[in-house]
Amino acid sequence: MPTILIVRPQGQTAADIDICTAAGWQALPFSPLRLEADTAALLQLPALFAAADVVFWVSPGAVNVAAPGLDFSGSAAQQVTVGQASAQALAAYCAQPITAPGSGHDSEAVLRLALWQSLPPGANVLIIRGHGGRDFLAQALRQQGFKVTVAEVYFRQPQALDWGLFAHSQPQAVYVASAALAQVLFAQVPPELAQNLKNLLYFTHHQRIADILRDYGVHRIQTGTLAQLLPACRKGEPPHD
Repeated sequence: MPTILIVRPQGQTAADIDICTAAGWQALPFSPLRLEADTAALLQLPALFAAADVVFWVSPGAVNVAAPGLDFSGSAAQQVTVGQASAQALAAYCAQPITAPGSGHDSEAVLRLALWQSLPPGANVLIIRGHGGRDFLAQALRQQGFKVTVAEVYFRQPQALDWGLFAHSQPQAVYVASAALAQVLFAQVPPELAQNLKNLLYFTHHQRIADILRDYGVHRIQTGTLAQLLPACRKGEPPHD
């Protein structure tokens, strides 16, 4: 059974592991970042949440950090997520319908959703994200006349990776879930293992992440979700790039 590294924040790899196992891969969590809650921001969040007409969740990490402290039962706000993984995470806390792009999985895809045309002018939009997130959606919605509040509810903290485990497991592939994870991954790799890391087959869900991987010298990259890409493997053989 081939091994694939799951490069996602600590504690967020369970769904990926299930997908890999079903496709005949051994999944190895390899988390160079952990999410640390911003306690002060979380204390302010319920009031912002109650005033919002739309709440946008940028990632499963944002959901895991912020959703447990919110009361969804009394909220009439439309809940929007960046993709299906975030929607599934949010569904554990929210019984209301959740809107997510069918494809794209980024702020640009969210901006194309029809719901923005159905909102009244000046509607309140709350964006829940980590510190240092992209401002594209907030700026675009403000240009359309919406009142946008950004709640940065967690910090991304680097954590040391076990490169001995990497060398011992001899993975064939890597799944990278964000650009920030790619940057921290390659910042940590020991020089003697750097070429081995670059030579692996990479999966990622977004072209922006693929471009960053190429900047680090990776040449074998497939773009799509794990659920889309891994079933293409036959008898445990990694797909050709």
